[in-house]
Parts: sequence; C-alpha cells; structure tokens
Amino acid sequence: MTYPTVIVSGVSVRVDSEGRYCLNDLHAAAVLNGEATESQKPSKFIRSASVQRFVKALDARGQKRPLEHNQSLKVIRGGDSQSVWGVEMIAVRYAAWIKPEFEIDVYNTFIESRTKALDILNQLNRLDHLIGGETKDISQCASKMGKWGKGGRKALLNEARKNLIDQLDPDMVALMEGKAA
Repeated sequence: MTYPTVIVSGVSVRVDSEGRYCLNDLHAAAVLNGEATESQKPSKFIRSASVQRFVKALDARGQKRPLEHNQSLKVIRGGDSQSVWGVEMIAVRYAAWIKPEFEIDVYNTFIESRTKALDILNQLNRLDHLIGGETKDISQCASKMGKWGKGGRKALLNEARKNLIDQLDPDMVALMEGKAA
C-alpha cells in the first residue's frame, strides 16, 4: 500500500511502507517554522509516560498488528538513519505536544492529503469508466467492420448484386455500366 506524502511548512515528511511518518521530519518543519525548539525532539516526546500509554493503547486496539515491524511507533537508534516513526495519530499527537497551532497545521495537512488522494481516485474511476465505455463502442464498431469486410456481409451483398446482374439482359448490363462510368 502506498501512503500519501505530506508537506508541512515546506518540509516533505517521509512515510515508510507501514504508514508511519517520520517525526524527525515533523520536528524539522516545526523548527523551520519557528514553532519548536531543539529540546522538543521526538526522542524526548516518546519518553513521556502518557505517550507510551497512548502507543500501547493504539497497538492493543488493532491499529497495527503485533509484529515488531508493524507497530504504530518505530524507533531507529544510532547511525545516520536515527529517527522516530509513528502512525498518523502519533504524528498529530507529537505536533500537539510541540504547539497547538502546529498541531492544527499538521492535522489539516493530513486531511488535505487524504482529500487529494480521494479526489484523484474519483478522477481515476471516472476515467476508467470513460475508457471502458469507449472500448466497448470501438469493440462493437470493430465487430461490425469485421462482419462487413472480406468474406463478410460486403462479400454477401456483392455476390447478391452479381447474381442480379447475371439475371439481366446483357444489353441492360452494358447500358447500366455506361451510366456508372
């Protein structure tokens, strides 16, 4: 499944294959926008007992399956790719922890991304319907043309014409061919 990419304050927030958003990207957007400080990093946010209870409740309610790679919160420690990843609800909760106004921005961004995705799906469905209808029309035309062409109805009609001409007096045929020229 492909999850929508969101852009908050000009920063593209990465999303992993499990639908978790990079909270470090959200933090960078908040800092860039002047709504967060360096002390409000995701690593500090996830240490909060209330956040840990929230994550546990999300996982227990079936937001994600109980496998480690499918948890609602993923923490990568050490190395160049050190980061905190959370599902949309955690991302919005993190934004609220930073600042209420930032939460509103993040929440609206997620809504807009879903609305845009639904709009694109709607357009895609309409286009698929149009393509299906035109394909059916063309198929019917092709079928009719196939029945008309070589060995089809055209051949039958020409054979019937030839039979009628063969029944005519030869002088009438010559007269008719002279008019056709």
